[in-house]
Amino acid sequence: MRISTSIPMERIAELEAFRKEKWPGDEFRRYLCVWLRAESGMKPCEIARAVGWHTTTVRTTQQDFIKHGVDALVERRRGGRNRELMTPEEEKLFLDGFAEQAGAGSILVVTAVHVALESQLGRKIAQSTTYRILKRNGWRKVVPRPFHPKRNPEAAEAFKKGATQKRSVKPKPGRQRRGSS
Repeated sequence: MRISTSIPMERIAELEAFRKEKWPGDEFRRYLCVWLRAESGMKPCEIARAVGWHTTTVRTTQQDFIKHGVDALVERRRGGRNRELMTPEEEKLFLDGFAEQAGAGSILVVTAVHVALESQLGRKIAQSTTYRILKRNGWRKVVPRPFHPKRNPEAAEAFKKGATQKRSVKPKPGRQRRGSS
């Protein structure tokens, strides 16, 4: 059987003040998880049955309240970029410096962006993170069309002109075309 940690009196007073407020979503359930234990001394499995949550969720909520107070009962944002390195605005500001350089016609190397990003963040990051930041902000790889260094533009034009004319196909000697006798 688990030994439960007692809730300090200052936390119970904080809980009473919070009870008088209006709250949305699961805040009321979180409140009940703590209040039923503090007032009635109910076990987590009984509270879980009353609230409609799993026993582990009830225990976690109670421990969060003991550690953090009423802030643990307030509705938390869900989803989003939980592991973001920078906010979208910070990313845009960071890339604006490189936009001037790229707009001037110079070639922008991702390695330079990566090194600057690591120095700004103060830690190592994967190269793919830099590419994802660039993609998220609408940057794309633009490269000139490749060509052979020994190309001959006149020969290319002559080939294009000759390719549009219809060539006649001559049968090989000793073979007959189909349909001819």
